[in-house]
Amino acid sequence: MVEAVSMGSPNRAGAATDGPRFGLTLMLWGALVLGLNGVIWLAGFRTGALAEGVEQGAARVESRGIGEVSDDLIRRAIQTQHDTLSFWTTLAWLGDFLVEPLALAARALAAATLFASVAALVGRPVRYELALNECAIAQGIWVLGLAVQVALMVALRRGDIETSPTLLLPQGVYPAAAWLALRQLDLFVVLGWSVLAHGAWRRGQVNLTAAGMICIVLWLVEAVIRVAFGLAIGAGARLVIAPG
Repeated sequence: MVEAVSMGSPNRAGAATDGPRFGLTLMLWGALVLGLNGVIWLAGFRTGALAEGVEQGAARVESRGIGEVSDDLIRRAIQTQHDTLSFWTTLAWLGDFLVEPLALAARALAAATLFASVAALVGRPVRYELALNECAIAQGIWVLGLAVQVALMVALRRGDIETSPTLLLPQGVYPAAAWLALRQLDLFVVLGWSVLAHGAWRRGQVNLTAAGMICIVLWLVEAVIRVAFGLAIGAGARLVIAPG
């Protein structure tokens, strides 16, 4: 009886500490994401792109209104364009400082839960707490990708830095859906999902094929959400900033 209790105590202690480690790890990555995105904003890359879009919209409104409507109406339309800057700035701010840190936690939690669920169904070791901890650690790859982008932005003084296949596209105009889809194939995203799949296989939760399929499904779900929101926001911006 004494031996059983002594053997059970470490397991309970380990389970109790895995949760806090999971949370602390995600807090660390989240803080780094906030800091890196803060650099983008403080350096003017994000605000500069938004202001440029609004100015282009105002210029289009002015060019189309000359000779067709009064100067007063043109001035009002231009002012309306400028007034939208605060809205788009707030939207971008929420994406960078709220959605992206939460995405790390959602991704880690979804992957660990699905790995453990499939493991339980097929009779393999569940190891949910360990999966949570390791999936949280793997989110550092996404943070590393952001850090590389920020470093290149600062070094090259350009805000259009990418680590996705969009770099291979020649200069030109492309459909928004295709552009956003290619962005989901970012080098660090591919590496991150590969690490998550390998971790599930190494823990013995699922075989390598199943781990890969689970990660592909989660990857596709996240990609569809990001592309859908990107298209919706882009459509709204075109209607408001650059109408007709």
